[in-house]
Amino acid sequence: MKHAIAQTLIALGIAVVPASAQQACEKLLTTPMRGIRITAATSIGATDKSVAYCSVAATVGTEVNLEIWMPAQWNKKLLGVGNGGLAGSISRPPMVKPLQQGYATSSTDTGHQGNTNDGGWALGHFDRIYNLADGGVHLMAQADKVILRAFYGEQPAHSYFNGCSLGGHEAFVEAQRHPEDFDGIIAGDPANNWTHLYMGGHLYSTVANDGDAYIPAEKVHILADAVNQACDLLDGVKDGVLTDPRKCKFDPGVLLCKGSDTSACYTAAQVSGVRKLWTGLTGIFPPLVPGGEAGPGGWANWITGKEPGKGGHANLGMSAFKYMLFDDANWDFHTFKFDASDGFDSDVQYFDSKLGALFNAVDPNLAPFKARGGKMIHYHGWSDPDITPLNSINYFDSVTKTMGKTDDFYRLFMVPGMQHCSGGPGATNFEMLDALDAWVTKGTAPEKVVASHITNGVVDKTRPLCPHPLEAQWNGTGSTDDAANFSCKLPR
Repeated sequence: MKHAIAQTLIALGIAVVPASAQQACEKLLTTPMRGIRITAATSIGATDKSVAYCSVAATVGTEVNLEIWMPAQWNKKLLGVGNGGLAGSISRPPMVKPLQQGYATSSTDTGHQGNTNDGGWALGHFDRIYNLADGGVHLMAQADKVILRAFYGEQPAHSYFNGCSLGGHEAFVEAQRHPEDFDGIIAGDPANNWTHLYMGGHLYSTVANDGDAYIPAEKVHILADAVNQACDLLDGVKDGVLTDPRKCKFDPGVLLCKGSDTSACYTAAQVSGVRKLWTGLTGIFPPLVPGGEAGPGGWANWITGKEPGKGGHANLGMSAFKYMLFDDANWDFHTFKFDASDGFDSDVQYFDSKLGALFNAVDPNLAPFKARGGKMIHYHGWSDPDITPLNSINYFDSVTKTMGKTDDFYRLFMVPGMQHCSGGPGATNFEMLDALDAWVTKGTAPEKVVASHITNGVVDKTRPLCPHPLEAQWNGTGSTDDAANFSCKLPR
C-alpha cells in the first residue's frame, strides 16, 4: 500500500522524500519536495493550553495552500479537517483539539482565498472551481504524507478526514474518488448532491425570502412552537425534540390569520411558503422537515428572517449561479428556469451538465473504499435547515441498495434536534473521531455514540445516537435526560 501511495505522489509530480530521523521544524524550509513549496515552518512551544508542535504552511501546485501542525509527541496518525461554505481559508479551529490529542492535523483553502459565502474568485477560473470540487483536499492529503515523512522520518500509520457541510462533501469526494487517501472518514451534514442542493437553496430564495411569503425573524417561533405542540410527544418524550420529523404531519394552515396580519399568525402567502419548503423540488432535491425552526441556527439564519432574497444558503447559491454556472456577476436569480416549457432546456439540465459530474458526490458504489479497509461515519442533524437530512438518508439508502448491508464499513447516525452541523434543541455535542479511530484500529464498530446538550457550559442532557435506521427510544423508566435510560431500536 505504501508503494501505491508513493506511485500516486510521483504521478502528481510530488517527490517522495527518503526516510530520515525527526528533524528540526525550520529545516523543512530547505528540504526539497518537488511539487510542494514550503512557505513557513515554525516551532511552537508548549503552553498550559497547547502542546509543542511544528507549524508548516505550504503551497501545492499553483494555488492550493495548506497548513499542517505536527506535534512533538505524535500518535502516528493524520487528521485532515474540512471546510465550510465555499472554502477560501484554512480551517484552524477544528485543528486544535486533535493536535492536543497527538494527531498531526491539516487543512487547506482548496485553492483560493475569499469569504466562504462569496464566489467571485471563481469567475473565469475553472482551475479554482475544480480544486474546490475535487482537487484541493486530494492534493492536501498527498502532500501531508510527504511533509510528515520529511519531518518524522515515516508516514502515518493511519490517516483520517473529518468535515461537515462542504467538509461533508469533501469527505464523500474522498471516499468515492480517492479511496486511497484516508483510512477513516467522518462526513457530517454533507453538501454532496451539490448542484441540486443549490437549486434547493434557490427555492429558499424565491419562496421564503421573496415577496409576500417572506417570514420575519420574529415570527419564526410561531411555526416552531406549533410544530412542537403537535409532534413533540410522537416519540414518547416531551423535550422539544422530534426523534424522526418524517412522522410529523403538522399542517401550517392552522396558523392562518383569521383577519389582518398580526405578530401571532401567518398570512396565506406565508403558509403557502412553508408548505412549499416542506414539499421541496420534486425530482430535484428533497424538502426540509419540521422541527428545529427556532434558535440562532434555525430558520431565521438559514431560510428567512433576513433581507428578502438573501437568507442563509441563498448567498451560496447566488455565488454558484453567478460565478460558476452562468459566468455573469449580474445574473438575476428570478430568471432561473426550472422547466423547459418555453422550448429551451431548463437551467436544471444546464447546471447538471456543466457542473454535476464535477461536484456531485453521489456515487453509491463505495466498494474500492471498503476493499482497502476504509471506515466511514456519516451523520446528519434531523433539524438541519440548510441541507435537508433527507439528502443523507437518500444517499445511505442508495449505498445499501447497491452494496447490501454496510454496517461493517459505513454507518449513518441521524442526530435528533441538531441544526446545521451543530446547535439546536437536541443532544448535539458528540465525538466521532474517537469512535472512528476505535473502528479503524481495533475493529470496534460504533454501536452508539453518546451525545450531550449543554446549557451555559453545563451538560443538562445526554442521549445516544444510533446507527440508522435504529433510533434512541426511552426505556420507560428513569430520567429522559440520561442516555443510560435509552436503547437503540428499530422505529415503532
